[in-house]
Amino acid sequence: MTAHSDISTILLPLVAQFNADSILLVGDIAATSYTQQQDTRLQVLKTPFSLEQLTTIATIDLAIISEVIDILDKPDGIEWLSMLRHCHVQHMIIISESEQAKQRGWQLADYLAVGMAHIATSNNYQIFSYAIEHYRPKKDWLNSRFWANPENYGKYRW
Repeated sequence: MTAHSDISTILLPLVAQFNADSILLVGDIAATSYTQQQDTRLQVLKTPFSLEQLTTIATIDLAIISEVIDILDKPDGIEWLSMLRHCHVQHMIIISESEQAKQRGWQLADYLAVGMAHIATSNNYQIFSYAIEHYRPKKDWLNSRFWANPENYGKYRW
Protein backbone atom coordinates (compact mmCIF):
# COMPACT_ATOMS: atom_id res chain seq x y z
CA MET A 1 0.00 0.00 0.00
CA THR A 2 1.17 3.51 -0.71
CA ALA A 3 1.20 6.32 1.81
CA HIS A 4 -1.75 8.02 0.10
CA SER A 5 -3.92 4.91 0.23
CA ASP A 6 -3.05 4.47 3.92
CA ILE A 7 -4.08 8.06 4.56
CA SER A 8 -7.25 7.53 2.53
CA THR A 9 -8.29 4.60 4.72
CA ILE A 10 -7.94 6.87 7.75
CA LEU A 11 -9.63 9.89 6.13
CA LEU A 12 -12.80 8.32 4.79
CA PRO A 13 -14.25 7.26 8.18
CA LEU A 14 -13.41 10.71 9.59
CA VAL A 15 -15.18 12.43 6.72
CA ALA A 16 -18.19 10.19 7.28
CA GLN A 17 -18.09 10.90 11.02
CA PHE A 18 -18.11 14.67 10.51
CA ASN A 19 -21.00 14.35 8.00
CA ALA A 20 -19.83 17.42 6.08
CA ASP A 21 -21.98 19.26 3.58
CA SER A 22 -18.99 21.19 2.20
CA ILE A 23 -15.33 20.18 2.07
CA LEU A 24 -12.16 22.23 1.55
CA LEU A 25 -9.06 20.42 0.28
CA VAL A 26 -5.79 22.23 0.98
CA GLY A 27 -2.62 20.86 -0.60
CA ASP A 28 -1.72 18.05 -2.99
CA ILE A 29 -1.58 15.23 -0.44
CA ALA A 30 -5.07 16.06 0.80
CA ALA A 31 -6.39 16.16 -2.76
CA THR A 32 -4.86 12.79 -3.72
CA SER A 33 -5.78 11.13 -0.41
CA TYR A 34 -9.41 12.17 -0.60
CA THR A 35 -10.48 9.76 -3.30
CA GLN A 36 -14.02 11.00 -3.93
CA GLN A 37 -12.97 13.46 -6.64
CA GLN A 38 -16.45 13.61 -8.16
CA ASP A 39 -17.78 15.12 -4.95
CA THR A 40 -19.56 18.41 -5.70
CA ARG A 41 -19.04 19.76 -2.19
CA LEU A 42 -15.34 20.41 -2.80
CA GLN A 43 -13.32 23.61 -2.77
CA VAL A 44 -9.57 23.37 -3.37
CA LEU A 45 -6.67 25.60 -2.28
CA LYS A 46 -3.17 25.10 -3.71
CA THR A 47 0.25 26.49 -2.86
CA PRO A 48 1.50 29.11 -2.17
CA PHE A 49 -0.53 29.45 1.02
CA SER A 50 -1.36 32.93 2.27
CA LEU A 51 -3.95 34.60 4.48
CA GLU A 52 -5.40 36.33 1.43
CA GLN A 53 -6.56 32.94 0.13
CA LEU A 54 -8.81 32.57 3.14
CA THR A 55 -10.78 35.71 2.26
CA THR A 56 -12.06 34.09 -0.93
CA ILE A 57 -13.55 30.92 0.58
CA ALA A 58 -17.00 30.49 2.03
CA THR A 59 -17.81 28.93 5.38
CA ILE A 60 -17.28 25.17 5.20
CA ASP A 61 -17.94 22.15 7.38
CA LEU A 62 -14.69 20.22 6.93
CA ALA A 63 -11.18 21.14 5.82
CA ILE A 64 -8.64 18.45 4.92
CA ILE A 65 -5.25 20.15 5.08
CA SER A 66 -1.79 19.03 4.05
CA GLU A 67 1.54 20.76 3.39
CA VAL A 68 0.62 23.99 5.22
CA ILE A 69 2.73 23.00 8.20
CA ASP A 70 5.44 21.58 5.97
CA ILE A 71 5.78 24.73 3.81
CA LEU A 72 4.98 27.72 6.03
CA ASP A 73 7.15 28.87 8.91
CA LYS A 74 5.74 27.93 12.30
CA PRO A 75 4.28 31.39 13.24
CA ASP A 76 2.74 31.75 9.77
CA GLY A 77 1.36 28.21 9.92
CA ILE A 78 -0.22 28.82 13.32
CA GLU A 79 -1.74 32.08 12.09
CA TRP A 80 -3.06 30.44 8.90
CA LEU A 81 -4.62 27.49 10.76
CA SER A 82 -6.06 29.75 13.46
CA MET A 83 -7.64 32.09 10.92
CA LEU A 84 -9.16 29.14 9.07
CA ARG A 85 -10.42 27.60 12.31
CA HIS A 86 -11.90 30.81 13.71
CA CYS A 87 -13.54 32.17 10.58
CA HIS A 88 -14.30 29.37 8.16
CA VAL A 89 -14.47 25.76 9.43
CA GLN A 90 -16.05 23.68 12.14
CA HIS A 91 -13.90 20.59 11.57
CA MET A 92 -10.32 20.18 10.35
CA ILE A 93 -8.14 17.21 9.51
CA ILE A 94 -4.44 17.97 9.20
CA ILE A 95 -1.99 15.68 7.43
CA SER A 96 1.57 16.55 8.39
CA GLU A 97 4.82 14.98 7.25
CA SER A 98 6.68 14.26 10.49
CA GLU A 99 10.21 15.16 9.34
CA GLN A 100 9.20 18.37 7.57
CA ALA A 101 7.17 19.50 10.59
CA LYS A 102 10.09 18.84 12.93
CA GLN A 103 12.39 20.87 10.69
CA ARG A 104 9.91 23.76 10.89
CA GLY A 105 9.90 23.46 14.71
CA TRP A 106 6.49 21.86 15.20
CA GLN A 107 6.00 19.63 18.25
CA LEU A 108 2.97 17.85 19.63
CA ALA A 109 2.35 20.73 22.05
CA ASP A 110 2.00 23.13 19.10
CA TYR A 111 -0.78 21.05 17.57
CA LEU A 112 -2.52 20.82 20.93
CA ALA A 113 -2.18 24.59 21.37
CA VAL A 114 -4.28 25.22 18.26
CA GLY A 115 -6.95 22.76 19.43
CA MET A 116 -5.89 19.64 17.52
CA ALA A 117 -6.06 16.05 18.69
CA HIS A 118 -3.68 13.37 17.39
CA ILE A 119 -5.68 10.77 15.47
CA ALA A 120 -3.20 8.47 13.74
CA THR A 121 0.27 7.99 12.31
CA SER A 122 0.67 6.49 8.86
CA ASN A 123 4.14 5.90 7.36
CA ASN A 124 5.88 9.26 7.74
CA TYR A 125 2.65 11.23 8.20
CA GLN A 126 0.81 12.30 11.33
CA ILE A 127 -2.91 13.01 11.23
CA PHE A 128 -4.59 15.48 13.58
CA SER A 129 -8.18 16.64 13.81
CA TYR A 130 -10.12 19.54 15.24
CA ALA A 131 -13.84 19.48 15.98
CA ILE A 132 -15.54 22.49 17.51
CA GLU A 133 -17.89 20.29 19.55
CA HIS A 134 -14.94 18.50 21.21
CA TYR A 135 -12.78 21.56 21.70
CA ARG A 136 -14.37 22.73 24.93
CA PRO A 137 -16.86 20.23 26.32
CA LYS A 138 -19.47 21.42 28.78
CA LYS A 139 -18.30 20.97 32.34
CA ASP A 140 -20.50 18.86 34.61
CA TRP A 141 -19.86 21.04 37.66
CA LEU A 142 -21.08 24.22 35.96
CA ASN A 143 -24.71 24.09 37.03
CA SER A 144 -26.88 24.98 40.04
CA ARG A 145 -26.53 21.51 41.55
CA PHE A 146 -23.02 22.38 42.72
CA TRP A 147 -23.71 25.88 44.02
CA ALA A 148 -23.64 26.70 47.72
CA ASN A 149 -26.86 25.48 49.36
CA PRO A 150 -28.48 24.22 46.15
CA GLU A 151 -31.51 23.06 48.16
CA ASN A 152 -32.28 26.74 48.89
CA TYR A 153 -31.91 27.91 45.31
CA GLY A 154 -35.07 29.71 44.27
CA LYS A 155 -36.62 29.58 47.75
CA TYR A 156 -35.07 32.58 49.41
CA ARG A 157 -33.88 35.94 48.31
CA TRP A 158 -30.38 36.53 49.58
